[in-house]
Amino acid sequence: MRGRFVTGAVLAAGVAALLGGGAVARAQTLDPGRFGPPPSNEPRSTGREVVPALARPAAAAPVVACSFTESVCVHAAPRVAPVAVLDTLRYAEHALRGYRALGLPPPLPPYDVYLVPSQAAPATVADLVPTSDGWDRASAFTVMPPPGPTAGCSASFAVAQGVAHAIALGLDAGAENGALSMAGSYLGSLVADCEPAELPAIDAFQAHPERSFAAGDPDQPDGALLFPWFLDDTLGVGAPGRVIVGLIAMGAQHTPPGSWEWNNEPDIFDVLRNTMKPRGSSLDNVLLDFAVARAFVGSRSDGAHLTDVERFGASGRVRFEWAVPFASLPRRLAPLAAIEPTGMTYLWLDLTGAPPGAELTFVADWEVPALFRWSLVKVDPSGAEAGRLDVAGVFGEHHAEKSVIGLDGLAGVMVVGVNIGSDDRSHPFDPDEQPLMPHGYTVTLVK
Repeated sequence: MRGRFVTGAVLAAGVAALLGGGAVARAQTLDPGRFGPPPSNEPRSTGREVVPALARPAAAAPVVACSFTESVCVHAAPRVAPVAVLDTLRYAEHALRGYRALGLPPPLPPYDVYLVPSQAAPATVADLVPTSDGWDRASAFTVMPPPGPTAGCSASFAVAQGVAHAIALGLDAGAENGALSMAGSYLGSLVADCEPAELPAIDAFQAHPERSFAAGDPDQPDGALLFPWFLDDTLGVGAPGRVIVGLIAMGAQHTPPGSWEWNNEPDIFDVLRNTMKPRGSSLDNVLLDFAVARAFVGSRSDGAHLTDVERFGASGRVRFEWAVPFASLPRRLAPLAAIEPTGMTYLWLDLTGAPPGAELTFVADWEVPALFRWSLVKVDPSGAEAGRLDVAGVFGEHHAEKSVIGLDGLAGVMVVGVNIGSDDRSHPFDPDEQPLMPHGYTVTLVK
């Protein structure tokens, strides 16, 4: 287990109580109606299909090995090597012990792993068995190809990710894929960190910041693990992993019997949005703060944002749309691709050769009906943040301006933007509503 301790203020009262222990029981006593469902004249967002994508392949995997210490069994096809069965069982035991040490609940029983040679990639699936208490909770199982002799830590990471996915389904069977994806990858990195699995995911994530980080595949390593990482660093107390698990548990709902889709209202963004209000903050601020922190990952880490991310090296460097010198101003810049809701964008202004007392004027315009938030981050010659100026987002406005002074001695100014979603207060961003329409912008920099 990676030795990383979480500091920061505790979440608001509801989530704080949830993170302290007895997560499942406490989450089920909460009134989901307080999260403000959409008015009856608006379409209600729903989640994934209730019917599972596949059934347990018991007939294809008749060989069974069960743990003496943990509630898990590994089922395998007859031609699977015994060492692969025992290695997988060991990986599952390690993951379950690690999550228990973090104070997280186990998956709902029965949780099993099936090793099927014809399976192309790991997949964790919820059972079609309703819970007796009526809440949207489900047991789950993982189907995966047998680990080969050269699989290395990728196999243990895949098993840990599957166990984490099953834990989340046991808290909220209707949770959106994006939440399951970022949670599974983050929790897997805590108990079975594996660079061959994590680095490509981080690299792909940082190479495309314009994409929504809430649209990942729960069965693949997902670089969006940086978001629950950020939540732990800024909002968590105690052991890591509890914030994202708490948000998923708080979003549990009652789906009416016979429904084709899970009722995923509230989702984790609804929970986080309403949790931040008593703290005098907002989901918009959280997303903007994450966008800034995301810029200081890998070899750009300054040690003051996300912890322990310098290990990602060049793979952790977020892609900048533009890097322009101060002498070239004025410039009007636009992104290569439009920005999806929760997607982010980055511009770099190099201050080399800027005269003493230089000033900067920032002007942004974006497409309706999106709402963008912006931050102008001063960066010193060592690569550390030397201060930032946030540009307030105003609902109904699609234009923003800011002047920046005090540029002497800086290496540059980083322009960070995030698409918050709709500028309609009554219809905020919802990850279950497809498609996630991207929107463009232009930024003008004037000296």
